[in-house]
Amino acid sequence: MNKVIIMTGGSSGIGKCTADMFRKKGDLVLSLAREVDEEYPDFSYVCDVSNEEEVKNTITSIGEKYGHIDVLVNCAGFGVSGALELIPTETFRKIMDVNVLGVHLCSKYSLPYMKSGAKIINISSACGIWSVPFRGMYCTSKAAVLFYSYAQRMELCEAGIDVCAICPGDVKSNFSKNRVKNFETNERYGDRVEQAVAFVDRHEEKRMPPERVANVIVNQTYKRKSAPMKIVSRSFNLFHFLLRFFPVRFELFMINKLFGGGKLKSKNKKVEK
Repeated sequence: MNKVIIMTGGSSGIGKCTADMFRKKGDLVLSLAREVDEEYPDFSYVCDVSNEEEVKNTITSIGEKYGHIDVLVNCAGFGVSGALELIPTETFRKIMDVNVLGVHLCSKYSLPYMKSGAKIINISSACGIWSVPFRGMYCTSKAAVLFYSYAQRMELCEAGIDVCAICPGDVKSNFSKNRVKNFETNERYGDRVEQAVAFVDRHEEKRMPPERVANVIVNQTYKRKSAPMKIVSRSFNLFHFLLRFFPVRFELFMINKLFGGGKLKSKNKKVEK
């Protein structure tokens, strides 16, 4: 056994692929998810990462059982699509609780069992670097994860605990299928909401396999010093480089042109509120 690893969201998608890669290296992976990993039930914990009591009890139990935690991978999360104005407040609370508070709680209760040389890998997103229309709520949560990771990295550097934020582009998994989609609209948005979501969904087959992201996570974990932030997408890496030479106004114009669902077909078009 090489490392004791806690993996949130480890029962499916990127989390499952990453857990499997760690296991092939001989690491002990303990999965925290809403469902038991039926393949590894003895190393799987049902835990809502947004519930502090559950997180505290689960991670404390792991820490006391194994004596230490070498790696924490915060991978649990979900997506939301829709116009910010019209997404229910409860949905906003839920995505921030899972995507952001979950990262904080799992880190908070893992750190007492982490020593110099330990690592925290937080899964942000390319959407945490560039905001996208009608995915703004998800972008907000992932931007928070990115900046939380930066602060965490600086705070923990003297303790010898390394922190890395992974920012994948679009990944082929059940994540898109499970995304909360709100098509509610009004005269301000017309059919742009539905068009924007449809544009993203049409490119499902062109997305990268989760194994590619998992491979980057494992590589950053085993590096002596990981990168502060790692984008997983050749095209987004190039986009990130090129945008350094342009103003934010141009960046927002280009993103809106690509992902904004097009112009309103008619300013006077009647739509349901």
